[in-house]
Amino acid sequence: MLSDHLQAEELPYINMTPMVDVVLCLLIFFMAATRLYDWDEEQLTVRVPEVAGAAPLTAAPEDLTLTIIEPGRVELGGQVYDLEALTGALREAVARYAEQGVLVRGDARLSYQDLADVLAACEAAGIQNVRLPVRPREESPPAP
Repeated sequence: MLSDHLQAEELPYINMTPMVDVVLCLLIFFMAATRLYDWDEEQLTVRVPEVAGAAPLTAAPEDLTLTIIEPGRVELGGQVYDLEALTGALREAVARYAEQGVLVRGDARLSYQDLADVLAACEAAGIQNVRLPVRPREESPPAP
């Protein structure tokens, strides 16, 4: 009879709702406090290591825009270059910033060879970041 009485009792349980409520309130408090605190990194005294050949930090320049005018002639920064002169100008840009990017524009009717020549000039200059702008087909005028 005693064993029947012990088995009939419900097992005690822990109500987790108040604990979860407190944890969420703390989380919200710390998220708000972190956003309100002014993190000023300049107040930290850190000695940066020195290197003999260090270059000053500058922002990355925008991509150069190359416009293929006609076979063998490309416009860059308002000047028209042939392919050899273009390679030299691009090498100068790579010397200033090694990760220099290029945006190659041209008419849709240009031959594939014209584009290949400009891409070869970019490769010879050491440029690896080359982009080709396009439009969605519904915006394009009908082909002749």
